Amino acid sequence: SSGINAEWPLRPGIVPFYIKQSEADNHAVREAACACIAELATKVGSDPVRVHVPALIQGLLVCFEDDSWPVRDAACTACGNFVAVFAEKCRPNINRLMPLFYMNLEDNIPSVRHGAAIALSKIVQAYSSPLSKDVLDKLSQLLDAVNEQKEDSTLYSDLSKKPAVFGVAMAEDAAHTNQVMYSCGSLAPKMGRGGKAPGAGGCSASHHFKRPSQPWEQTDGAVRLFMEMSDIPECKAELVTLVSKLSSATTRRNFEHHKNLLETVYKCLPIIFRRLTKNKVKPYINDFFDGLFYGLKSDVSLLKAACVECLQSLSLLLGPNILRGRIEMTNYDMLLHVQSAYPETIGL
Repeated sequence: SSGINAEWPLRPGIVPFYIKQSEADNHAVREAACACIAELATKVGSDPVRVHVPALIQGLLVCFEDDSWPVRDAACTACGNFVAVFAEKCRPNINRLMPLFYMNLEDNIPSVRHGAAIALSKIVQAYSSPLSKDVLDKLSQLLDAVNEQKEDSTLYSDLSKKPAVFGVAMAEDAAHTNQVMYSCGSLAPKMGRGGKAPGAGGCSASHHFKRPSQPWEQTDGAVRLFMEMSDIPECKAELVTLVSKLSSATTRRNFEHHKNLLETVYKCLPIIFRRLTKNKVKPYINDFFDGLFYGLKSDVSLLKAACVECLQSLSLLLGPNILRGRIEMTNYDMLLHVQSAYPETIGL
């Protein structure tokens, strides 16, 4: 079908059905309901949906605090879609939505952080200033978060490290002990809705597990948001001033998961540089070479692949000869490595 903005008819029972299913006991059903609600904003004409926006947003707000991270992610995506299409209808809820978007931006799950970054960029485009200033301030704050990261970083810092019953992670609540285990969470009937009721099973990360995000994860979310906002014209000048904070984040390698953060930075960097334009970012490019060299030598394949792609992108952005001169001026060991492994990027 033709998809976006097609004037499809909206049958009377569809919206109530979607809202009802967003309250289902099965978290997989709630996730599917949020995905369907998201499509109402993007694939159905705005006029038939407009009258239902307040009710749909209320349903999504509940799902935004779900125990299941795929449900939270789907609700975040749906809310971003609705704000993009129905900005004025959603405005009364923006004060409730913003803390939830920020919560997802700092989530332990990378895909949730990325979804929040996309949604927040839609919010900024829909409402512009002064909301864009608030988001940029939050971005600046989160870019600095990695400076507070302790050396013993973990992905799930406050989960029990003792062997768990049936191999499932345990929380302090007895409701999570000696319970039935469900295959991949897809059959778990009662993962708590709206972050209120404890779940009975499944593999999805739950709000009932004490899992505050790590500082490096907060910065990771900020990098993803930086990339998404770099395509918004009114934000570009302010983002250029934050590039130095982005490069500073690549120098923090004294914690266990620094390679995860570096992978995100060097995966996003080519897009950021291209969008902000060469002339604006040229003064900052050399600051990323040390981390880039570190990643090129890494034994972590995803980090190495991101850095190789970034190196190739810089070659296209600056030109091979200029890139070679900059590397030679900054890090001669890196030049020798690139000459040997990736000579085409520096014109050899």
